[in-house]
Amino acid sequence: MIPKNRFRIPLSLAPFFNHSRLKLFFGAGNKELYGDKNEHYETSQRDNPPLFLLNYLTLSSGSDDHHGGYFGSFPKFLYYQTNLQVVDISNVKMKGGVGFPWWLVSNNTNLKSLNLQNCSLSGSIQLPIHHQDHRQKGLEFLDISDNEVYGSIPPHICAFLPNITYLYLSNNQLSGKIPKQLSNCSLLMWLDARNNTLSGEIPRRIWNMPRIGVVDLSSNSFSGTLPPDFISPYMQGVYLSRNKLGGSLSGGSDNHHGISVLDLGHNRFTGTFPTWIVEMPRLTHLLLNDNELQGEILPPLCLGQLKLIDDSHNQFFGRLSSALTSNNVRCNTSKKDEVYFIDDLEFTTKSNRIIYKGEPLILMSGLDFSNNHFFGEIPPQIGHLDTIKVLNLSYNMLTGPIPPTFSGLISIETLDISHNNLSGVILTQLTALNYLSSFSVAYNNLSGKCPKRVGQFGTFDEDSYRGNPHLMNCTLLQSTPKPYVTQTPTDDEYGGYIDIESFYTSSGVSFVLVLLTITSVLYINPYWRQVWFYYVRVTTTTCYYFVVDHLPVSTRYKVWEPHV
Repeated sequence: MIPKNRFRIPLSLAPFFNHSRLKLFFGAGNKELYGDKNEHYETSQRDNPPLFLLNYLTLSSGSDDHHGGYFGSFPKFLYYQTNLQVVDISNVKMKGGVGFPWWLVSNNTNLKSLNLQNCSLSGSIQLPIHHQDHRQKGLEFLDISDNEVYGSIPPHICAFLPNITYLYLSNNQLSGKIPKQLSNCSLLMWLDARNNTLSGEIPRRIWNMPRIGVVDLSSNSFSGTLPPDFISPYMQGVYLSRNKLGGSLSGGSDNHHGISVLDLGHNRFTGTFPTWIVEMPRLTHLLLNDNELQGEILPPLCLGQLKLIDDSHNQFFGRLSSALTSNNVRCNTSKKDEVYFIDDLEFTTKSNRIIYKGEPLILMSGLDFSNNHFFGEIPPQIGHLDTIKVLNLSYNMLTGPIPPTFSGLISIETLDISHNNLSGVILTQLTALNYLSSFSVAYNNLSGKCPKRVGQFGTFDEDSYRGNPHLMNCTLLQSTPKPYVTQTPTDDEYGGYIDIESFYTSSGVSFVLVLLTITSVLYINPYWRQVWFYYVRVTTTTCYYFVVDHLPVSTRYKVWEPHV
C-alpha cells in the first residue's frame, strides 16, 4: 500500500510482475502516475505476463483536477487478471480516450466494484453481443461519470448486470430515452444520470423499483408529467431540476415517509402547492423554485424540520405566516435524522446561484420565498432560526415592521427583504450579526436612521438602502470600494492651490532656455539668421501700418501744442 505519496507509479506495474503472491495494490492519491503512451494489449504479444492475480486494485490519482496520470490505453496487465473484486482507476486521464472496457468486467466474474470516473472514456456503451452468456452477477458498483460517453443507455444493461446496485452515469453526453428495461435492475438503489442530454418521458416503472433510494436525473431534457406515486417506499432523494417536466403535482401517496430531499426546481409544473409534501416526516430539503405553481401554501411547512426551502420564482400568494409554522404536533414529533447521502443542490446565496455538495451542503440552511405574491407581516418565528444562513423574502408584498426577533439570526450570512412594502425602522440590533455579508432592505417604506457603520454594516453601501425616501443618514455611506490605483494628484484634489514660487521659477528658467536656444541657432546658421531678420522686418512693418490705418484721423494728424 503506497497511497497519498509523490511516487511515480508505472501504470503497467511491470516492476511487480514477479511477485506471485501480490493480491492487493493500493496506490490511490499518487498524482505521479505514468505509463507508456503505446502501452496496450495485442493478441500476438503475450510475453512476460504478470505472475500475480490481484483481488484489489486502485490506481486513482485521488484528484479530479484533470492533472492525473496519462497513458495510451488500459494497462496491458489488466488483460491477464481474472480474480479482481475491486478496481478503481478514477481521475487518471487517458490520451485520446478509450472505450468502456467490458472485457474487464467479463474476465473477472467476481468483480463487485468498478470506478472509472474522469478517465476520458469515450464512445458508446456497447454490451457484449451475447450478454445472456456473459452475465456479470457480481458487479454491484459501476461509476463512469465525468467522461465523454455518448449514445443511449443500453436497453439490456440490467440483463448483463442483474445485481447492479449503484449506477453512476452523470456528466457525460448520453442521449435518447431511459429504457423501460432499466426497471429490471431489481437491486438498484442509486441511479445518477444528471448532466446529460437524455429526453422523453421518465418511465413510470422506474419509480416502482423495489429498492430504489436515490434518483438524480437533473439537468437533462425530460418532458411529460410525474405519476402520483413517483416517490417509492424506500426513496430518500429525488433530483429532477432543470428539465422540461410539467403538469400538476397533486395526488401523492402514503409511501414517502423516508424521503429527505425533493428537488423539482427549474421545470414547468403548474397547479397548487402539493399538500402531500407537508406529510413527509423526514423531509429536510425542499426545492420547488422556478416553476408555475400558485395558490397558498397549506398546510404550513415546518420551520423546525426543513433545513433548506426554495419556493422562489412561482406565483404563491397568501400570508407568509400561514405558510410557515413551528408550533404544531407534526413539527415537534418529526424526526430530524442527518442526511449524509445528499447529492448536489443549487441554491441562491449572495445573489448568485451556487451548487452545494458534500459537507457544505449538509451544513447549509436557507429559506427563499422571493419573487412571489406573499403579503402581510413577516412571521416573527423566522427570527428563531438561529442556524439559518440565507433568508430571502424579496419581491413580495410584505408589510409591517422588521420583526425584532431578527436579531436572533446569529448565523445569517445573506438577508434580503428588499422590494416589499415594509415600514418602521431598521433595527440597530442587526449590527450585532457578525456573519452577515449580504444585506438589502432596498425599495420599501422604511424610515428613521440607517444603522451605524459598525461591524459587518461597515461593508454595506447605500445600494442596500436605496428606494426608502424616509431613511436618513444613508447618503453619506460610501459606495462599494473600488480597487486602489495609484494616481497623480490633480488640482481638484488640492483645492486648486498652486505653488507660486515654483511656478515663476520654472517659467523663468524655461524662458531663458528658449532664448538661448534661438540665439545659438541664429549665430551658428547664417541662412536661418537672414530668414529670421527678414520675417522680423516684415512683421514689424505690417504691425506698424495696421496700427496707423486703424487710428482715428484726428489722432493721426494732431499737432502737439505746449500748454501755456
